[in-house]
Amino acid sequence: MAVAIGASAQGDEKYETVYLHNGQVVKGKITAYEPKSHLVIRTDDGRVLRYDMHEVDRVQRGPRPDVVSFAGDFNGKGPQRGYRGFVDAQVAIHSGKYGFSRYGVSTTHGYQFRPWLFAGVGYEYYLFKDQADKKYSTHTFYGDVRIDFLKSHYEPFLDLRVGYNTGKNMGMMVSPSIGLRFALGKNSPFAINVGAGYTFQMMKHIYYFSNELMNGALYTIDNDGNPHSDTFIDLGSQSSGGVTLRLGFEF
Repeated sequence: MAVAIGASAQGDEKYETVYLHNGQVVKGKITAYEPKSHLVIRTDDGRVLRYDMHEVDRVQRGPRPDVVSFAGDFNGKGPQRGYRGFVDAQVAIHSGKYGFSRYGVSTTHGYQFRPWLFAGVGYEYYLFKDQADKKYSTHTFYGDVRIDFLKSHYEPFLDLRVGYNTGKNMGMMVSPSIGLRFALGKNSPFAINVGAGYTFQMMKHIYYFSNELMNGALYTIDNDGNPHSDTFIDLGSQSSGGVTLRLGFEF
């Protein structure tokens, strides 16, 4: 153990694991060592811990792992502190009684506060048709929180967007998703992101009964200017849900 700890001063790239008699395991960088007294270790989350040698069972030393989950410091492989931006192409595949399929693009900009925590704001543009075959375009402004689970070139993430669609008869939007980030090189701000989730979009629906089609009942969100003497029933605001797929570039 003395040989292993003494060699730790040769380079910061080395990584120690301290095993205690009580079963606890502590990982980090040993910063002080007195063979007959104590050792001091600094962990990845910034804590500095001191242990008497009678508490220590053994110490193992090796290369620092490439992947450290939820560590407190940036390591150059995952997202780095500072500005972070995204551009995504996306599609929402309708589900449920009131769903509409739609496709569009979005862009998000914000700040990486910790290796695992990003917060920002964004804009989303969608195109879709309702069941009456009428085309719509919508604009949504949202806040975004993202959690990256690993400090590595390839890492899973959780993302949550909450915003408001400014289109006519539209409303609140909530879009949680999960995905994978693929970094394009060490210390590079560029990465490819793929994700899947579900979008809840509040939208005013109107039940449209065609006297001509009889059984051809449709859902629409706008009946202004309809020249026919058909019957419309306002169903109020409903969630137009859709399974959401995203492919994006990070910079």
